[in-house]
Amino acid sequence: MKKACRIVLSLYLFIECNLSCLASDTPKVHVNSGEIAGEYQYTYNGRKISSFLGIPYASPPIQNYRFKEPQPLKPWLGIWNATIPGNACLGPDYKSNFKIIGQEDCLYLNVYTPKLPQESTPGDLMNVVVYIHGGAFISGEGISSGPLYLLDTNDFVYVSINYRLGVLGFASTGDNVLPGNNGMKDQVAALKWVQQNIAVFGGNPNSVTIAGMSAGASSVHYHIISPMSKGLFHRAILQSGSAFCHWSYTENVDQKTKYIASLLGCPTNNSVDIVECLRSRPATEIAKSFLNFMPWKYNPFSPFGPTVEVAGDEKFLPDIPEKLIPYDIPVLISVTQDEGLILAVYIIYENGLDELNNNWNEYLPHLLDYNYTISNENQRTKIAQDIKKFYFGDQKVSKETVGNLVEMISDRLFGYAVSKAAQHIATKNTAPVYFHEFGYSGNYSIIDSLNPKSYSRGTNVTHCDETIYVLNMDGFPVYDNEEDANMVKIMVNIWATFIKNGVPEIGNSETWLPVSKNPVDPFRFIKITQQQTFEARTQSNHRNYAFWSSLPLTEFYEVNAPEDIKTEL
Repeated sequence: MKKACRIVLSLYLFIECNLSCLASDTPKVHVNSGEIAGEYQYTYNGRKISSFLGIPYASPPIQNYRFKEPQPLKPWLGIWNATIPGNACLGPDYKSNFKIIGQEDCLYLNVYTPKLPQESTPGDLMNVVVYIHGGAFISGEGISSGPLYLLDTNDFVYVSINYRLGVLGFASTGDNVLPGNNGMKDQVAALKWVQQNIAVFGGNPNSVTIAGMSAGASSVHYHIISPMSKGLFHRAILQSGSAFCHWSYTENVDQKTKYIASLLGCPTNNSVDIVECLRSRPATEIAKSFLNFMPWKYNPFSPFGPTVEVAGDEKFLPDIPEKLIPYDIPVLISVTQDEGLILAVYIIYENGLDELNNNWNEYLPHLLDYNYTISNENQRTKIAQDIKKFYFGDQKVSKETVGNLVEMISDRLFGYAVSKAAQHIATKNTAPVYFHEFGYSGNYSIIDSLNPKSYSRGTNVTHCDETIYVLNMDGFPVYDNEEDANMVKIMVNIWATFIKNGVPEIGNSETWLPVSKNPVDPFRFIKITQQQTFEARTQSNHRNYAFWSSLPLTEFYEVNAPEDIKTEL
């Protein structure tokens, strides 16, 4: 009995001590839903910042809330423990053979601040950065990209968010029952949360920059043109993606949703029955069903994502991107030199070169994601052969022509569609649009994490390689060598000056002119080189825009697809 009492007393003292320590040495704030307690972190140069992880911004989208737009958050009692990242949304882990990870309860965000209001002058609010993660709209989480470089010397409040992915985030029945784009509406809910709460972290709700990479960049572009996002931000940064990228706009979503229902034993004739039945099915089974639409080497790599809403009370995307007017704000856009290597590496190291060469006409529409945007099916073979001739001439797809393969994928999936977005926004706005191409290859690359034998310093600069010099990411310790650390300073300065002033600075070595507002002018941009210099360049046909525009593809328009869609084959 005495021993039991001693154990209880010891436990009580332990809890009391921890609670007192929590109370005296823990950053706390009070948001609309209640009080939260975070923790302290240190940037790479030792600056102390406050972090608040896993803050809910909407009700969990589970049970009857599955496939609904984000619902208001209910207040909590007590103090929310904001020292643990919230659940990732359900999606594949690329490093573990597409194993589904995460939870359905996932609508959380993270906030990092160098100065809470009580530590600074009242009213002295800081610029805010809201980062939207990439992952082809089917994977990823906000916590994967942190601000430990960005906040080393800058007084910003940094926010990263989760949003529903894949089928759970972007399914649609094409009517009022499930209009679609719930993943994008999650992002809108997070941006509204920022407007309502960021001041308690020291952030200025009237000076918000939204930023993103890949699908995150496409998301940013969608917010620039969405009526639901009006007034929620004031500047935008897009890395390696735009709403004009064909993979960021999804065709046949209602048919894909119907096919998933049939796979999971649900009725398919009535939208209400489809949604009610899918709500009864395991979330993981729904999440992994996207694999049915990737017939070759996990391509097309983004089978579910934003689409035009033909019904619904409040539409995130009421029309195709090109027909919507962008908000008149400063924009900073970029691509990397060799974007397409991230996909080419799967083909190279999984015996895919011969497969592609021998089945070119069949596999190319999936690799380049135009299978359902061919305006005339009689042109299918000709389109594939025209693309092959343009990029390979009379050569075969082989180890000797890998560079041609990378260029083709880079141009089609990212290059010309990103620069087209820059030109489109520039022609519509009075605010400037700045563009750069990132060509620096350091000690680390996203390719190195996929296949260590495939990368060495000074070679290719693939998709995502720019981001590792602005935001800290696990597995990319770029501060461990002088050259990469200097590139961090360069990239952080570009972001920081743009976040503060809407104009990126690169020192006195070169003048960075914005993209011309006249669409017939050559495309203006800055090239960041391997030597860490800045080269002002102009091109009249950036990333072979003329060639891709000449093909009979009906991107972003209503397409005629088979009624019974089994896969994208």
